[in-house]
Amino acid sequence: MSFTPTFFTMGSWAPFPLIIDHSSLPDISKSEMNFYDTSFFCSPTRTLFFPKLPSPALVRKESQARFGGSFQHLGDVNERVEFKHLNLLVKFGHPRHVSLEEALVMRTMKQLFPGGEVPVPEVFGWRVDKGQNFVYMSLIKGQTLWKAWSSLTQMDKKAICAQLSQIVAALRQIRQPSPDRLFIGSITRGSVQDRYFDYFRRPGPLFDLLDFHGAVRLAAFPPREYISIYDRYQPPLLLPATCDVYFTNGDLDLQHIIIAESGPPRIVGIVDWQQAGWYPEYWEYCKLRLAACYNTDWRESGWVESIMTPYEREWKAFYTCWVSATMRL
Repeated sequence: MSFTPTFFTMGSWAPFPLIIDHSSLPDISKSEMNFYDTSFFCSPTRTLFFPKLPSPALVRKESQARFGGSFQHLGDVNERVEFKHLNLLVKFGHPRHVSLEEALVMRTMKQLFPGGEVPVPEVFGWRVDKGQNFVYMSLIKGQTLWKAWSSLTQMDKKAICAQLSQIVAALRQIRQPSPDRLFIGSITRGSVQDRYFDYFRRPGPLFDLLDFHGAVRLAAFPPREYISIYDRYQPPLLLPATCDVYFTNGDLDLQHIIIAESGPPRIVGIVDWQQAGWYPEYWEYCKLRLAACYNTDWRESGWVESIMTPYEREWKAFYTCWVSATMRL
């Protein structure tokens, strides 16, 4: 199965006047998809007359050989197998942890931003096999920002955060096709993909901000506890009654940001888009600040605030809900 879509249109927004039309995206109900317009199939260095992506069976075999474990447990969460000679990385696992929506997001970002304003792996295709999803993408070479952060100079850190700020700004230039009918949900106009809701259920798509905030509260405070805890904690009331909806990565963790190993500090890839979708404008800030909780310098030196506008009131409400929701694991 192959697909070469035109799923964005030009509008009047600057500097990136782009619209994602979910109705024109590749069909994720297909168990096999190849994007023949990508470098894997079109590269002049390929020696094969008709290159083929490694089969799921081969990927599982490689994973078992390198990391051990039984076939029954391979990909229970998500696993990554590199085929360096093919410049290929395969991410596979249960659909709950490896979604085809993530493949669509990366494919979309690559086409919307061909100049690399939002650097992502190039998606070559996917397979669905024995209850697992396999997403085939280009191998991003570099080191994670998590690993490199402590060795960077202040100037290097400022440069990286400035690039992150530009990436977030670029994402916020993307628009939905019907501005009078905005929704909160996945790129396919499905349920929200954020793992915050894994502890309860993933709602959506939602066409009302108050419904989304109701889902946020419900995930944190299930019905039998909602009244007593809601009365005791007021921060959930601080979530806004109105705000804009933007396309959001939702997981800009330092471990998902790849920077060049040599030369000037430069982001070469954002490698995890599993939770991406359309969210209220404060969501990206809250998730970015949540990731900062695990890095003292990142948190205490104000780097998050250098990347995007702070949403302090919303953060207090979000964090109260997050703590309550995660305690249910």
